[in-house]
Amino acid sequence: MPLTFNHPPRRRAHRSWRVLALLLLLHAMPPGGGPLLEGSPLLSQARADDGDGGDGGDGGGSSGGGSSSGGDAGGRDIDPGPREPELPVQADRFRADELIALNPSPAALQRVGQWGARVVETSVQAGLGMRVVRLRLPPGIDARSALAVANERDPGVFDLHHLYQLAQAEGGGCVGASCEPMQRMDWPARSANCGREQVIGMVDSGVDTRLPALQGADLRVRRFVADAQEVGDTTHGTAVATILVGQPGTALPGLLPRARLRAAEPFVRLPSGTLAADAVGLVKSLEWLVAERVQVIGMSLTGPDNLVLAAAIQRTQARGVLVAAAVGNAGRNAPPAHPAALDGVLGATALSSDGRIYWRASQGATVDFALPGVELPTADGADAVRLRSGTSYAVPFLVAQLSQSLFEGVLSRADWLDGRRVPVTDLGVVGRDPVFGWGLPRAPVRCG
Repeated sequence: MPLTFNHPPRRRAHRSWRVLALLLLLHAMPPGGGPLLEGSPLLSQARADDGDGGDGGDGGGSSGGGSSSGGDAGGRDIDPGPREPELPVQADRFRADELIALNPSPAALQRVGQWGARVVETSVQAGLGMRVVRLRLPPGIDARSALAVANERDPGVFDLHHLYQLAQAEGGGCVGASCEPMQRMDWPARSANCGREQVIGMVDSGVDTRLPALQGADLRVRRFVADAQEVGDTTHGTAVATILVGQPGTALPGLLPRARLRAAEPFVRLPSGTLAADAVGLVKSLEWLVAERVQVIGMSLTGPDNLVLAAAIQRTQARGVLVAAAVGNAGRNAPPAHPAALDGVLGATALSSDGRIYWRASQGATVDFALPGVELPTADGADAVRLRSGTSYAVPFLVAQLSQSLFEGVLSRADWLDGRRVPVTDLGVVGRDPVFGWGLPRAPVRCG
């Protein structure tokens, strides 16, 4: 039975001085449009007046009024009144000079092209039934202002080109065997056959396939970045891959050593030093994993709501794929993180060895299950093991339980989505709660 996706309605952006500046610029341009000119007065106004009444976040939300200073015909100064605070630069939240569009019509692209936005990439994800267009904005145009203008005529088509980060937090020190977390969820002691005839996927940073623990694993990595010259990283992805398919007899045996792991790598190192993936890279990753016929996908990453990514997740789920994602490490009062907050995505939070919740873990309705994720021994180079914490690392434990239980037929896709029929250790209040979700799952798998 296909999943239904109830995406929350987006707020229609109110007009602000930023929006009006762009609208006036549009009307002032000659027929047929053309690129914006650096020296135009309207462009200067659009640059100066970039405050809005929102929370400084990532949406194209409501905007307050504003005014610009100048003189009257007699040259007298006019008091502009109080200025709105400038929106903070959020280079790690979205690409400041881009918008993306989901299945835009030619007319919609022509309208944004009139004020200088140009298509830099058209990405057709035939496997997901999607066409995603990346648009580069002209110099001086704020992406949030451009989104508000675009949504005036074509709501539900355009969005910011959001960036997503890995849900990890670093610890320190070295330990020996990595089997204790498996024992906590009653994973079979003889796990050498776990993962047999299963294909699983992950969307993460790169994977160092030369790691001894991964030698012999059926592992394929594919990179999805706009610029192949951009620097990536393999630390986080290698740790997650090892939890999944680390080989028996090594220092880091994995949960599903016999599984075929397909690892999509859309992450790059930003100039700020942050490791991030953009929405288009995530969509391309999902399409490839669907084409590889994975049954379960783990996404150890968090970021804002985005209509293009939400559509890709929905189409992935409609093809029978279960998606597990980290709930995030922003604390108990943080807003819901995506993609874990999307309908039908199973949110994983992190537990310590004594059953306590990770102190940085986000809480709320996005939490479905709690799994090991605090001070886990993970790969840190060829011969080193490092303790790491974060809801990121709980995701592969959930992926393993999902995949093996589906393969053995002990739990169904519907069971996991409902949650009440999954055997768990209930760690909070009876039933589901916003801290532990349903609790620590103990799928009765055998790996025989």
